[in-house]
Amino acid sequence: MLDLYTWRTPNGKKAPILLAELGWPYELHLVDLGQGAQKKREYLAINPNGKIPALVDPEGPNGLVVVFESGAILEYLAEKAGRFLPKEQPGRAEVLSWTYWQVGGPGPFFGQLLAFASQTPRNEEAFTKFFGESQRLARVLDGRLADREWIAGAYSIADMMNYPWFAALAERQPDVLDGADHVKRWIAGMAARSAVQKGMAV
Repeated sequence: MLDLYTWRTPNGKKAPILLAELGWPYELHLVDLGQGAQKKREYLAINPNGKIPALVDPEGPNGLVVVFESGAILEYLAEKAGRFLPKEQPGRAEVLSWTYWQVGGPGPFFGQLLAFASQTPRNEEAFTKFFGESQRLARVLDGRLADREWIAGAYSIADMMNYPWFAALAERQPDVLDGADHVKRWIAGMAARSAVQKGMAV
């Protein structure tokens, strides 16, 4: 059985969404970031970077497989299942481009925005910087979704990668999404999926 090590953060909810979509059983190990569990020796043996999530698959193609970083985990599981990631080009490249767009854009910038938003007193210069870039990223996705239901055509890991961060943004800094009506529609569509609800509730 798969072992998933994660916590209740946007990055930590991506793999549970995919596993729920696949209907695969797994052993859930909550890594309490507030207690520093991610820095303990036994967890560092799984993920030397000391972050969540991490996945251990004792039944990989050639034996035990350990994967860390949320994008790598989703790509690995989608390939193992043969679902939510096209095998052929150009569809595969399209899904992976939007999957890793999240890693380099919405993930870090939304994270910084939410961190500065919660500061007391707030660093207004930093908040304004990250608000502006987050708004730009939301508009990029809004343009992408103008003529489609899902990010890369068919529902895929690109949607699962992006949703937890956009959901956090919609909840905590909704002004960033002003005018991004296609993104709001996509968020609602994601939130309506039972597997997404299950994964987000980890």
